Amino acid sequence: MALAMDTYSGPVRILDTNGILLTVGSADLERDPERGSWRGLLRVIAGTGVAGKALRVKIEVPGGGVSEAALDPRPETSNGVAFSEIAGIGPAPF
Repeated sequence: MALAMDTYSGPVRILDTNGILLTVGSADLERDPERGSWRGLLRVIAGTGVAGKALRVKIEVPGGGVSEAALDPRPETSNGVAFSEIAGIGPAPF
């Protein structure tokens, strides 16, 4: 039996709730045992459709899975990169 990973760091695809690609980015994800879910930090190019918006999306991890999440944008950007906190909804995609 394979053990589930506790963290993931790398590229992700951000899909709307219907599965349509919104953008790509990178994320640092980890399991959140207190909530029985997962959480993380998303980085996308500033000015994309996801940057600066509170959204319910699907996060896809290459070679992993897809899971729903809520994005909570941070107000700051750095060198053209926008950040959002990710709160997982359901099983982790990694």
